[in-house]
Amino acid sequence: MNRRQFFKFGAAGLLLAGGLSWLGKHFAKVEVVAGQPVVQQQHIPMLKAIAEGLLDPALPTTGRTQSIESAVNAFVDASRTLAPSAQAELGQLLNILENPVGRRLIADLGSSWEQASPAQVQAFLVSFRDHPIPALQPGYHALHDLMMAGWYGLPSQWTDMGYPGPPFQAL
Repeated sequence: MNRRQFFKFGAAGLLLAGGLSWLGKHFAKVEVVAGQPVVQQQHIPMLKAIAEGLLDPALPTTGRTQSIESAVNAFVDASRTLAPSAQAELGQLLNILENPVGRRLIADLGSSWEQASPAQVQAFLVSFRDHPIPALQPGYHALHDLMMAGWYGLPSQWTDMGYPGPPFQAL
């Protein structure tokens, strides 16, 4: 490699790093307002796809769409219980994954979340969970844990799991 190629690659790398930094700051900006969920309307199609990818074996064959919507609503409710700093981080993650650039770079999806097949979403979730950059792995765990907590916290799902319900009702 000669000096000219070295400078070209260096300049291209700087532009790429600067562009990604700008994108990250621009699309990951989240303001947490007390009482308001960080999950926005534009995140819902992505969360439906992720719910189907995570819960596929547990979803009923009849009423599948309604069950996915219930899981997403439970996810939103569960996200409200997080500390404000965790809500901001979740909002950043959702913004990045919902953005076409972030979706392509992190989820490796060229299509929208609505067009992604459950197999594509499951492949994304596995690669996100096992990502070689350890800083990205907590993002998977946040999505997984909130979705599972929401889903298995629904009383309508307890009978399918064989859970009789809590031993007493809190007043």
